[in-house]
Amino acid sequence: MSKWTSRQRILLGCAAMALAIVGDYLLGYGTIEMSSGPGAYMGIAWNVAPDWRYAASSVLGFISAALFAVAAVALLRVMERKYALGGSKLYKLFKIANWGGILYFAFIHIGICMLPVVFNAGMAATGDVPTSVDMALRVLKSIAVPLALGFIVCDGFVTVAWIGMVVGGRLPLKRIALILNPVTVALLGQLMNVIANGLDSGFESLGWGLMYLVCAMKLVGKDERV
Repeated sequence: MSKWTSRQRILLGCAAMALAIVGDYLLGYGTIEMSSGPGAYMGIAWNVAPDWRYAASSVLGFISAALFAVAAVALLRVMERKYALGGSKLYKLFKIANWGGILYFAFIHIGICMLPVVFNAGMAATGDVPTSVDMALRVLKSIAVPLALGFIVCDGFVTVAWIGMVVGGRLPLKRIALILNPVTVALLGQLMNVIANGLDSGFESLGWGLMYLVCAMKLVGKDERV
């Protein structure tokens, strides 16, 4: 890997997010959906999906985090050395978000995957949806704070920093690139739920992947090693 160019290293962020997207759909698609049917509880239809999906999602989350770490280091080096952004407050926010993401992307998959597994275990033991949901919600309460903080620090910080750097002209990108961030793309993904519940699952990761793709293609040349 020492012979890889900066672009190749940054593109690993896209590969990482491709794996994360698969993991997102294994986790989110077909698990819960809004429903007003007679079998719904709390306005939601709770579905039992195979446990292997959540195990696979967790593994993909860890692999994704490892690849993302290499890409993040390369991108941050390019921004500091080639574009002299080291003293920028927006860049520092961007840096915090990316360093945080290395840990968060692994944690979010295994942390959230705990919830449907607990629900499945409750259903196997009791066959009662309310009891099983209450068990999962109890686990959620124990991880809600780090999940929320992780979202704010990673997705929130990187979105604010990215928009600020693009609009402020700190990076050689057209302003249309400002929409290529996790929060904006995730919000656009909500429209997919009109087609089917859970189709928005991979859009947060897609936002990260698109951001890294435009950085790889626009911030460094094909053969550059920064």
